[in-house]
Amino acid sequence: MRRRYHIHPPGLLYLVLVVLVGLAAANRPSNLLVWVFAAMLAGVLLSGILSGQPLMGLRAERSLPRTGRVGEPVIVRYTVINRSSLWPLFALFVREMSDMRGSRAFVQHVGPRERVTAETAYWPDRRGPMRFGRFRVETVFPFGLVMKSVRFDEPGECLVLPRIERLRPGVLVSLASGGVAGPSTSVRSGPGSDFLGIREYRPGDGLRHIAWRRSAAGAGLAVIERSVDAPPRIRVALDLRRATDTLRVDPAVRSARDLEEDAIVLAASLLSHAQRDGYETRLCVLGLPSPEMPMRRGHWHLQKELAVLAALDLDAPRTADAALPPERERATTLVIHVDRADMRMATDAVVHVGAAQLPALVQAGPEAGGAA
Repeated sequence: MRRRYHIHPPGLLYLVLVVLVGLAAANRPSNLLVWVFAAMLAGVLLSGILSGQPLMGLRAERSLPRTGRVGEPVIVRYTVINRSSLWPLFALFVREMSDMRGSRAFVQHVGPRERVTAETAYWPDRRGPMRFGRFRVETVFPFGLVMKSVRFDEPGECLVLPRIERLRPGVLVSLASGGVAGPSTSVRSGPGSDFLGIREYRPGDGLRHIAWRRSAAGAGLAVIERSVDAPPRIRVALDLRRATDTLRVDPAVRSARDLEEDAIVLAASLLSHAQRDGYETRLCVLGLPSPEMPMRRGHWHLQKELAVLAALDLDAPRTADAALPPERERATTLVIHVDRADMRMATDAVVHVGAAQLPALVQAGPEAGGAA
């Protein structure tokens, strides 16, 4: 923690007036000029020295959310603590010293031995880690002449998730029509429709599940066991194997880096809409290191997939020979390419989607561009 004094434009103008009045009082001494100069000088002392001393007992803490989203506000909370048992604090502003798009937090009053929490919003414009460093608490109380500040070094980080576009109705159905879609087979027994096996009769089994032909063979009563119908599955594979400078794009229309970001947004939007429609999803990133994701559904699983997309470093070296791992479960595979499709993946179970198709897949209207 370190206290500093700053000269801002109103205070600088006031100091110039103090100097001019002081010169006038020195050249032509008169009671009025001397009293005015003394009053103005006292205002500087009160605004700077006396009101700056209580700041030495001030402490501040920052509270960050774990994740944010591009285009949505990230709410940051600051707790201002007054450790002094005598002096109150007034009109405090909390400002981040890094270049962030947002406003300052404001605290009107902090009494002795009190703590007050204020919050403000910052608007991230790109995905990835949103890093916070130094911040300061500043005030111009009481006269607005001299700005005093106390700086705090408290590094922090918030992971900004990629933007999610609202896709057109039926996009997932139309894309999945080219691959293997529909309910999948589970290995768990239950009231499903797929045949799982035959077992011996147990008390409580319904008569409609008895395998009569097997039972008539003289081996005792046998029951047909069926599997639980699992939800449809979609695997989204993001193809980032080609380096940015090797992509075949027209710079006049869209830069290569922007097209890679569009591919990430498209992957995030497809995963979000699939989870909303009851699909099980799995994310697979080709070309960049990423954790292996299971095939699941649910809010927290989607958040993990979006966090993987948010943490992708497009400046990292690419693995050009990365292959699409085989899928052990029946699922539709959507491969998202940045510039052109890799025909080595041209199988019946793979559907290719280009990042340039993102504008055509987004729902038009005032709701477009919002989080699904």
